[in-house]
Amino acid sequence: MRIMIIGAGSLGLLFAAKLSALCEHLTVIARTKEQADQLAQEGIMLGGTTERHRTTRGGFIEFSHYQEDKESLASSTGPVLPYDYIFLMVKQPAITKKLAQYIDSRRSENTYLVSFQNGIGHEADLSENDGENKLLLAVTTEGARRESPTEVSHTGHGVTYIGVSKCTDPDHKKSTHFLLVNLLEEAGFRAEMSKNMEVRIWSKLIINAVINPLTAILHVKNGELLESTWTKELMFDLYREACFVAEAKDIKLPDTLWQTILTVCEATSRNHSSMLQDIEQSRPTEIDRINGSLLQMADELNLELPTHRTMYRLVKALE
Repeated sequence: MRIMIIGAGSLGLLFAAKLSALCEHLTVIARTKEQADQLAQEGIMLGGTTERHRTTRGGFIEFSHYQEDKESLASSTGPVLPYDYIFLMVKQPAITKKLAQYIDSRRSENTYLVSFQNGIGHEADLSENDGENKLLLAVTTEGARRESPTEVSHTGHGVTYIGVSKCTDPDHKKSTHFLLVNLLEEAGFRAEMSKNMEVRIWSKLIINAVINPLTAILHVKNGELLESTWTKELMFDLYREACFVAEAKDIKLPDTLWQTILTVCEATSRNHSSMLQDIEQSRPTEIDRINGSLLQMADELNLELPTHRTMYRLVKALE
């Protein structure tokens, strides 16, 4: 299988390190030439598991880059290779028109784009040009932390769910994606095909909307949210308000979602959330696509989400 991974952050490096020995060809696209050059020289160091190992470039993995300041992102790599899948593993603020053009330039008519973004709304933009039957959505609870431009730690095992954004894929094409699931499982991930990605995406959206802004505002690790009655009350208020929006949109959330949120905090207790890392490194956060998307839907539905609005304003103030 031939795979391109766009984004050399924590998840991109984690998946690249584990898939590199199993793919016929793997290309990792970093944002900058500097990181791509460093990866090409050093490979990827994977830590946080029972043993540490470093991938090598060899004949199976290559590194390239795209630059936002270039007039044409499509020119930053060579001719299009027949990739089976492109994993889009950048954060939502990085999905620009130029990046979309770059993705289109790397695809053949048989290439599927797999979107790993948090939040909602990006899937409409990504499927705009070629129809939703070539777009797959992925929700993962794998934990990863980038230690340097070439090193990543696997901080927690989770599950990766993959499915079509809408049921427009012919049955004979759907079956081919089980090869991707099998590849991920062989690489050490737990992966499953899902026929109900909407509920999984909403569940992940609410988990992020509850945990991420609080950790960013308070500058605490995920597990520390459970150590205070006050933060747990705020978490529950965020959860309850998000459920109002889901109910109004006729989304049937799992009855166990609140317990899942607590379990995620415990399982990732030592993790710095991505939003906290963004604040610490003076980067834009994904607050607009997470809590912001809930607020936008609430406004359209004439619902009030006072806790979410306060969290949103505080994170924007920190930005």
